[in-house]
Amino acid sequence: MAIKFSHQTAPATLSAANPSAGTPGTATPGTAAAGARRPARRTRLIAGAAGVMTLVLAACGGSVPLTASGNDAEPAAAAPAAATPVAATIGASDLGEIMAGSNGLTLYGFTNDVDAASTCTGTCAEAWPPVIVDDSFSVAPSLDVGIFATTVRDDGSLQLVAGKWPLYFFAGDVVPGDITGQGSGDVWFAVAPDGSLITEAPAAESAASPLATVSQAESALGPILTDPAGLSLYGFTEDVDGVPTCNDACADAWPPVILSAGELPADLDPATFSVVQRSDGQFQLAAGVWPLYRFAGDGAPGDLNGQGSGEVWFLAAPDGSLIGAGEPSGESAPATEVVEDDDGY
Repeated sequence: MAIKFSHQTAPATLSAANPSAGTPGTATPGTAAAGARRPARRTRLIAGAAGVMTLVLAACGGSVPLTASGNDAEPAAAAPAAATPVAATIGASDLGEIMAGSNGLTLYGFTNDVDAASTCTGTCAEAWPPVIVDDSFSVAPSLDVGIFATTVRDDGSLQLVAGKWPLYFFAGDVVPGDITGQGSGDVWFAVAPDGSLITEAPAAESAASPLATVSQAESALGPILTDPAGLSLYGFTEDVDGVPTCNDACADAWPPVILSAGELPADLDPATFSVVQRSDGQFQLAAGVWPLYRFAGDGAPGDLNGQGSGEVWFLAAPDGSLIGAGEPSGESAPATEVVEDDDGY
């Protein structure tokens, strides 16, 4: 239809332009001039019709031959697909070669995860974020892909598994090579490239606990106690009479300051510091009446992210008190006043 339409249009237009065209012996000077211009007009019309044919063929999916033209352009090259980051690779640490995530941070296994089933959820997963992947995950060529699999978490997401261990990051690790989660609670360990857990301590720390002493630092809330890495130390107001009560998942989010032996380090003042025993038999450092903890959400010296958490976690001061603990809330004072003013009526 398009070809017929273009063919018929040109003669109709020419005829309308000069009704006397084609009649011999009737030309006048004016008519001759018009006749001289007619071929050029026909050429333009035919070229326009050819353009319509090309467009119609292209719109209908027909094959349009390419011709050399100043308007012809090279077809755009397809953009290369973005590379998908590998879910696991090999990193270096004080433990030697370890398994690391796509961000270079150390990957850990949790010994409570039996039969490759992930049991770290809720608050635990905030301190130990799982390595979430999809079915098309990949690992670095330096790793044996045959040791990897996935496990379905309670929320339906897929978590990467190496060997028999679902893999996690630790919120306290900040840069590649950090292994601050190593040995936490005696249940969290860095994963070796072969999928096994590395259960020994770093060589530099094997002779003594990495938290065998504490330091003092300035903060926005005043002087506070910190561990040797500069991370803030906290007390838990639920630890009545100095008895540690933060265990299991709580201890994952709030790792206790564990001593390698049941003795107070020589550099600490016994008038302020003491050693208490936990329910699992480990020894924990205490300041005043408060067993001391770190917060997994603090990633660098100066972080105070645990302060006031749940209204039961507070920064430990150098004198053994807790900063902000015991201060009346905005609602407690009015309630007390009403009771005191009540004469029984």
